[in-house]
Amino acid sequence: MVSEGEAFCPGHVTAFFEVREDPDPRKKGSRGAGLCLSLGVRTVARVRDDSRASIDVIVNGRRQRADVTRRVAEKILGDRSCEVKILSETSLPVSQGFGVSAAAAVSTALALDDALGAKIPRDELVAVAHETEVECGTGLGDVVPASIGGMDLRLKPGAPGYAEVRTFPVEAELLLAVIGAEMPTKTVLRDSKKVAAINRIGGALVDEFSENPTLERLFELGVRFAEGTGLADKRVLEVIRASRMFGRATMAMLGHSVVATGNRQQLATLYLKFGTLQRCEVDNRGARVL
Repeated sequence: MVSEGEAFCPGHVTAFFEVREDPDPRKKGSRGAGLCLSLGVRTVARVRDDSRASIDVIVNGRRQRADVTRRVAEKILGDRSCEVKILSETSLPVSQGFGVSAAAAVSTALALDDALGAKIPRDELVAVAHETEVECGTGLGDVVPASIGGMDLRLKPGAPGYAEVRTFPVEAELLLAVIGAEMPTKTVLRDSKKVAAINRIGGALVDEFSENPTLERLFELGVRFAEGTGLADKRVLEVIRASRMFGRATMAMLGHSVVATGNRQQLATLYLKFGTLQRCEVDNRGARVL
């Protein structure tokens, strides 16, 4: 007999952040601020009892290694002997700052728990997703806010039980524009000079944002972070500055991409000159079983 569970987790864009190290992956993470996206990852988990445990991960119809997704599934399964298929679908590009690995991790945890009927507490499922993403080096702070929804202010890092996250419902139409090559999170977080610049600027911006956490302020401080850390290249900065005629834009961390709000028609015309474009809204619901 095959049992099935399905879940969705929104993507997440970080505008600015600060890295916080800890040997415990559940305590390690980032302080920062960002937005949840109505585009994300939808995952179906199918489980069948079998004498030999196996996990098959299929993303957008293609079999993938998908280390984060696979490790989350292994942790949720524990010592159960099952044949598991994880089928995930997303329109968001990877390694462009849209929190795809986090959304895959959370949606997998929720869907697989639902399929198994394990009834693991939600905070523990989110903690497993955060812990795994940290261990795999694919992210530090997307999992918890993506599980909640809205605009977030991450005051303390880590998984549920350690993190302190404030969220604010926001109604906004967004544009996501990819204007350059992938920027794997690992390559940035392993660069000590880049991390030093991130922490020198990011921590102060988190404190500043906490005094006036508005959408307008998020974009304003995001641009200061992108410029001050040197993470934004000339092309990204050119697009951000050109966007000011029609709205507001900032770099999606970490990617050669921007997130924007304003006159969507004018912004879309601008962005299509540089790369690919997607439209979405802020997701205020967070991750959920479907």
